[in-house]
Amino acid sequence: MNAATVVELARCRSCHARFLPGDGPCPRCGSSDCVSYSTSAVAKVLAATELHYPATGWSAPHRLVLVELPDAVRVLAIADAPLPVPGALVEIQRDGDVYRAHPEPTR
Repeated sequence: MNAATVVELARCRSCHARFLPGDGPCPRCGSSDCVSYSTSAVAKVLAATELHYPATGWSAPHRLVLVELPDAVRVLAIADAPLPVPGALVEIQRDGDVYRAHPEPTR
């Protein structure tokens, strides 16, 4: 897989939970025996909303999407394009501390 189409996840070797990598142990069982791996960044939109009066520091409208990756990991991402509808496919990309959702490129 090419770097533009993958996202990094973590998997716990003790309980097999899959989650976004971060500092600290497995969020499910507390084990520190976790490994990182790459999976497809193409995700299915589960829900989407647009905030017209977002928190200070965010531009309006602020579009948020809840997406699910192929490994059943859910991610809250910022949609930079028009708000996608539930069921649509988007590609997510990590941008510092946030994830961004872009329309899935045609292949």
